[in-house]
Amino acid sequence: MTNNDTRVFLYTILKLQWGYIVRQPGATAAQAAYILPPPTTVVGAYANPLARILGVPDYAERRRGGLPVRNKYMECLLASTLAAGAGLVGLGAIRVGAVTYEEPARIMGTPYKSGGSYQKAVKQPIYLSATELLPVQAAGAASAPGAVMAMAWLLDASRLEGCLRRSVSTGDLERAAWGVYRLGSREGLAHPVEAGAIAGGALDEKDRGFYKSLLYQDSLCASREEGYTVQAALLGLDYRERVYLVPSGLLGGANILTPPERAPTFYLRPGCRAAGASVGGRGLELRLAYRG
Repeated sequence: MTNNDTRVFLYTILKLQWGYIVRQPGATAAQAAYILPPPTTVVGAYANPLARILGVPDYAERRRGGLPVRNKYMECLLASTLAAGAGLVGLGAIRVGAVTYEEPARIMGTPYKSGGSYQKAVKQPIYLSATELLPVQAAGAASAPGAVMAMAWLLDASRLEGCLRRSVSTGDLERAAWGVYRLGSREGLAHPVEAGAIAGGALDEKDRGFYKSLLYQDSLCASREEGYTVQAALLGLDYRERVYLVPSGLLGGANILTPPERAPTFYLRPGCRAAGASVGGRGLELRLAYRG
C-alpha cells in the first residue's frame, strides 16, 4: 500500500445454504445462537481465504504444556480491523431468507446426546472438563435457508502488512472477498454471488454525520434515525458482547430477522466515522461506523 489512505473496504454478498453456527470463545454447545455472524466471525470468514492467498501457515503458537494460546495471524487481522459487519439483503420486491435461532429443545438436550465422558471430565481442570461434558457440537445454530447476506470488513491494510511482515495488495484482498465459502464453523457453507475490495475505504461520511447501511452498526458509534432496526447482543472485536443495531424488515424482532425493505439511516456519534460504499447493480448501501 503506497497511498496515504490505507483503508480497504471488502464486501461479499453471500447465498447461504441452510444457516451458520457461531461458537462463543470458551463456551460449550449449550448456548443460544447469534442472530447474525458477529464482527469476529466476519473477519474470520475473510481470514481463511486470505491466509491461503498469502501463504500463511495454519498453526497456533503454543506454551509449555501444549495448550494453544493465540493465533498470531488472527491477532494481526483483528488489530488491523476498523469495523466489520453483516446484514440481510432482500431480492427486489420479494423478501426472502429470514434468519431465526435454533429451537431450544436441541440445545437443552445436548448434554444427553453429546457423548461426553463424566469419568474423564472429573479428572481434568474445570475449563477442560466443561467441554468434555458438553462438547461444542452443532447446537446453537441460526437457521437461514436461502438467505442472502451482505458482509463487509473495513481494515487498515498498512497496519496489517506491518503486523504480518508481508505485502498485502488490494488484489489479494479482493480475491479473499470472492473466496469466502463458510460462516462460523465448517457446517455454515455459503457461496459468494458478488464481492469486491475498494481501496481508500470508499465513501467517508465523517462531515455529514448521516449515512445509510444494510449492515448492523455498533450502538457505541451509531444511532438509528430512520428505518426499522432491532437490537442484538453480538461479540465485538474485543471479544466482549455489546449492543448492535441490526436492520430488519417490519416482521423482524428479537428471535427472527427478515430482510429490510430499504437501508435504514444512521447518525454518527461523536468521535466516530463511517466508511463503505454503494455497491452492485441494486445499489446496496454497505457502510460501517468505527472509532476514528
